[in-house]
Amino acid sequence: YANELLDTFGLDRQKKVKNLSKGMRAQACLIAAVAHCPDLLLLDEPSTGLDAVVRRDILNAIIRAVADDGRTAIFSSHLLDEVELMSDHVFMINQGKLVLQGSLDTIKEEHQRFSVRLAGDELPPIEGILSAERQGADWSIVCNGASQQIRESLLSHGAEIIKSRNATLQEIFVARVGRDRLVSNEE
Repeated sequence: YANELLDTFGLDRQKKVKNLSKGMRAQACLIAAVAHCPDLLLLDEPSTGLDAVVRRDILNAIIRAVADDGRTAIFSSHLLDEVELMSDHVFMINQGKLVLQGSLDTIKEEHQRFSVRLAGDELPPIEGILSAERQGADWSIVCNGASQQIRESLLSHGAEIIKSRNATLQEIFVARVGRDRLVSNEE
């Protein structure tokens, strides 16, 4: 398996690690971590600081290493698009405290992002809204819970719903732990 990864990454078997670029060193470290096919793989920021091609190769190698043999990988990352790509179960931690956990699919199904237009200056208090950002008459709202009830509440307050979709992990994390949970970007 190590030889297969060396070929995939195009690493020179004769080069010393100290003579490899940062991306090549990261690939060599990954090979060392997965070559013996561990049942549990722990990775901390496996692709931080790497270019897009190397990052993709490393993530694909991790996915193959885990999926092919049904093994488990636990990794931490601040790159939430990477977490979304790699994970089936997510734990969000902020300042050492568990903020949210669950299956990726469930978390995304439970969080909606609405783009709405309101005639007034104030967003009405609606249960389930985690964060809202205003730009002119439009608001970007991330909510948790019964999206149909939130939709009905918005409509009953005269909101025009421009768009709605499942929120991304990035949007969910920012909504749950952001410094300013309700923001108006009026200048």
